[in-house]
Amino acid sequence: MPDTPEFKSAGATIRRKRKESGYKTQKAFIAALKTVDPDISCSESYISLIEKGVKTPGVHLLDVMAEVMSLSPTEKGELLLTYKRVPSDFEFAVRDNLKAAAEPSRLDRIRSHYENNPGRDSFNHYLKSLILEEQDQAAIALLKQAPTFENEILELQERTAKMASLSGNYDFAVQAFELALNNVKAPKHHAEILLNIGTLHFQQGLKIEKKEPHQALNFYLKAHDLFEKSLALMPDELFTIDEHGRCAYHIGDTLLFIYKQKQIQSANAKTQPELAAAYQKWFGKKVSLKGLEQISAQYFEQAKIGYQKVLDRADNSPLPDKPMQEAVFFHAYVHAKLKLFSMARVLIHSNLLLERNWLTYFMKAGLGVMEYEHSAQEVHLDQAMQALTKALGFDKDSVLYLLRYERDRELKALWKAREEAMEALIKDHDE
Repeated sequence: MPDTPEFKSAGATIRRKRKESGYKTQKAFIAALKTVDPDISCSESYISLIEKGVKTPGVHLLDVMAEVMSLSPTEKGELLLTYKRVPSDFEFAVRDNLKAAAEPSRLDRIRSHYENNPGRDSFNHYLKSLILEEQDQAAIALLKQAPTFENEILELQERTAKMASLSGNYDFAVQAFELALNNVKAPKHHAEILLNIGTLHFQQGLKIEKKEPHQALNFYLKAHDLFEKSLALMPDELFTIDEHGRCAYHIGDTLLFIYKQKQIQSANAKTQPELAAAYQKWFGKKVSLKGLEQISAQYFEQAKIGYQKVLDRADNSPLPDKPMQEAVFFHAYVHAKLKLFSMARVLIHSNLLLERNWLTYFMKAGLGVMEYEHSAQEVHLDQAMQALTKALGFDKDSVLYLLRYERDRELKALWKAREEAMEALIKDHDE
């Protein structure tokens, strides 16, 4: 009788998770892996051997597989340990982290609620939460196996739109949602579709914000209008309040960027109708550069109020962990944008006391730059440099990317005043 493969249990887990994620064949699974990493090298026969427990995946392959199958930190960590992909010196630390990860996340509770109460509202709640947690493959798999709740034709239109949006086909998704919008009657359902269309416009703006700020602003303004129409129908819907607040922040930030760059340009009423209408509403016939700063502050104030509403309901919030954590960070950061520096320091330092990570230190650096822009005191740049150095110690790759990406935006004043020091900082950490 042949010996049982050493990793049979782990292989069976991967096979089960693959199928639960919607990949019925190993060929389809490999195609999904290549969307995450086009250079990944594995064959159907190799995946088959892994699932039989004969072969073990390398760390990188397991990382990609975990992302595609939306494994929880606990599930991924246990596989790492089973496959002996964790040095023994770190095993205690990993298992300690697994104990912490074993506590159900918000998403776990949302998933459980849907499984126990498989209605339309719980389905949409779970789907939106997966998307906010950036678990697109799991969201697509959920849509593929979704039951019919009430109106089969209308629900098919909506699911087609959601599949298109998750695949990046924004124009088709917008058209499909707008078609569905014409067929809904209930205010709650109407508000939900307005939120979906607004989110699509918002995402399109995010993709081009750096290269085309004016066109991004046009998308943001359209999204903002749709979020407000949705809130008029469902004023307490926290998903919409969260998106509205994020959108207001990006409008404020883009206006502030245009103001600082002194690169204002007239809006074309045909290609940028929302921006043209906004300029007309704000300024009349002549756009005011100084006025952009004032309008920017108004949108930052909207964002602050939105984040406050999200955090005020944190104990019973329907939102998953990721947007809740973002609300904590950006509620602090938006105070700095409004030049409420004392409160911004209190909030950011509070975050640092509770959770030291690259993002909290990067925000500390951003606060220092904004205070320097306001006061011209060099001490704030010293604090910014110190914070960036600490941030690099937590996540070098993310911080190095942002140091370059924000060179002409959030960190512009720091680069201008300390260019040699910034170049040296990058050189020291860029291997």
